[in-house]
Amino acid sequence: MSRPESELKPIRTLFRSLAVATRVVSVAPAIRAQEASMPAAGDGLVADAPVFRAVQPPGAYLRAIEAGTRSADGRPGPNYWTQRVDYAIDVELEPSTAHIAGSETITIHNNSPNPLPVLALRLYQNVFSEGVERNRTVQLTGGMELQRIAVDGTELSETTRQTFNRDGGYLMLGTLVAIRPPEPLAAGAQLELQVDWSFVVSGGGGFRNGHLDNEVFNVAQWYPQVAVYDDVFGLDMEPYLGDGEFYVDYGDFNVNIRVPEQWVVVGTGTLMNPDAVLRPEQVEALASAPALDTLVHLVTAEDIAGGSVTRSSDDGWHTWRFQADNVRDFAFAASNKYAWDATGAETGSERGRALIQGVYDPEVTTWAHAAPMGKKAIEFFSDYLYPYPYPSATVAYGPPQVNGMEYPMITFINRRDDPGSLNGVTTHELSHFWVPMIVGTKENAYAWMDEGFTTFNTALALDAYYSGDPSRSPGRTGSMGGYLRAAQAEMEVPIMWHTDFAPNGFGRSIAAYSKPGMLMHTLRHMLGEETFDAAYRDYIATWAYKHPLPWDFFAMMEEAAGTDLDWYWQSWYYETVTLDQAVESVIDVDGGVEVTVSNNRGGVMPVELHLDLANGTTVVDVWPASIWAGTRQVSRFVPARGQLRRVRIDPDSWYPDIDRTNNDWVRPGA
Repeated sequence: MSRPESELKPIRTLFRSLAVATRVVSVAPAIRAQEASMPAAGDGLVADAPVFRAVQPPGAYLRAIEAGTRSADGRPGPNYWTQRVDYAIDVELEPSTAHIAGSETITIHNNSPNPLPVLALRLYQNVFSEGVERNRTVQLTGGMELQRIAVDGTELSETTRQTFNRDGGYLMLGTLVAIRPPEPLAAGAQLELQVDWSFVVSGGGGFRNGHLDNEVFNVAQWYPQVAVYDDVFGLDMEPYLGDGEFYVDYGDFNVNIRVPEQWVVVGTGTLMNPDAVLRPEQVEALASAPALDTLVHLVTAEDIAGGSVTRSSDDGWHTWRFQADNVRDFAFAASNKYAWDATGAETGSERGRALIQGVYDPEVTTWAHAAPMGKKAIEFFSDYLYPYPYPSATVAYGPPQVNGMEYPMITFINRRDDPGSLNGVTTHELSHFWVPMIVGTKENAYAWMDEGFTTFNTALALDAYYSGDPSRSPGRTGSMGGYLRAAQAEMEVPIMWHTDFAPNGFGRSIAAYSKPGMLMHTLRHMLGEETFDAAYRDYIATWAYKHPLPWDFFAMMEEAAGTDLDWYWQSWYYETVTLDQAVESVIDVDGGVEVTVSNNRGGVMPVELHLDLANGTTVVDVWPASIWAGTRQVSRFVPARGQLRRVRIDPDSWYPDIDRTNNDWVRPGA
């Protein structure tokens, strides 16, 4: 990457790279081949051949390195900071009208070195308002109505663009509201915002949250939320359009949710008053569940039919109280049709085992597997990525429009009648509990940093779950197949594009999910599993509860690789070049063969040759990606003892070759 000369490695020129790089890519020990000397690139550069350009981070990122909030090695700098935001929320859900009314107190801690004259709140529900810009089709609900905004008890008035800077108050900006308090929030200080609001939960025309026949509610993006102020880009005022997701600071939540009796509520965090809403035997079962590897049934179909889901109350309503510490968001699900199962999961964290819950319509029998599937996923990711630090994880059944959507400690998933489908979505969504719930990426801009990583994580988890059975787990081949379809149809958009700017949904999906997921498998193969896994875990632990950016990840992986990987990031993350390697010729020479390989397109990857000999052995020879600088055809000597029968390029499909029909050479008559 291009970096400040005083702190970062100097950018190598193309010619210096060719002169010194004899092995730009590290490879796993299982595929290490006998080294051959670097061939000459030719008498001159080929005009249309790949040229390795350095990654250029934005100036704001480079200034953050100079300020000491970021470091050249991709880690937080000595002066790194994040804001902290705590929420106390009281909310009532009236199911028959789908109306939600809430009141919240927000405590903003300014940990930055700068005074903040302007703050902002995100009003996600306004994406359902008439006249608001969005990139998804919605059912109009009127959005969120603000009844009151106050700063430290002083009520603010709505203002206009013309008077906002002069008079202060608050300014409505679609899915945002800008707030100018009476005095700037000083560095190191805190203030309280009081906000009263209400909205109607969208029915069938919503997305990510909604309700099913006023009986099953998945509630998210539901409260005014403080917009991030970070060390690189400052105040995040990007509007919520629908496709892009979220960028959120961490804090503590205390949330009181009032619903009718006989309704189950599950949400982010820990239920603090089970005695007030549940029957004694339910309270006992809930408390015992984390220590168990078997399933306990807190609410059954018989309980629903018999009206014994919860305690009775004097006024017909209950308030469910939840507490969640050091999380970036809060969501909840509520229903009078929920069966409720619970078990426990080993996490390896200091907190100990976690409560795993599944809530669902008991008529959808597949969902009886939801909690056990969640348990498997939490245990796998705790072992592979980072010990799960939170007390619970819940898989909640929801309306069709939620599809699969993740929030801290809870995920919403629509009806899945096939166990494999339910397991795949559950595992994917629970992987999000690590990225972006623990590692707080700016997913609205860099969707690949949560969706791509999660696609990769899910493939590994499902491979483990199904013992590597390819008929049940798509593994890495699923990501590869999705990417190749988009590349062959020329519908790609660059991974590094802002997700809201993708011109079509297919291209956006590939750029966020399939392609970056595939590239993680490719990078793991190039570096070797042990090196990659250690670096990936280091990245997760280093950026837990912080806000990494792409260039932090790039730098940390380069540090692990021990080499510059700009050729990889630039061509595969910033561009939409494709790869087509082909065996052009194989010539017998003393002690081996001379193999000529062409690179028919603009993308570059190492060349991984498998030479099958007549004696049944296979020689694997890996050529570094640096050979392609300035040329489209390379010949190299490959030592081989025995008669050669066949040469194959990447037969295990680790690299995204768009045309594999030219990857094999077979000796005539072999």
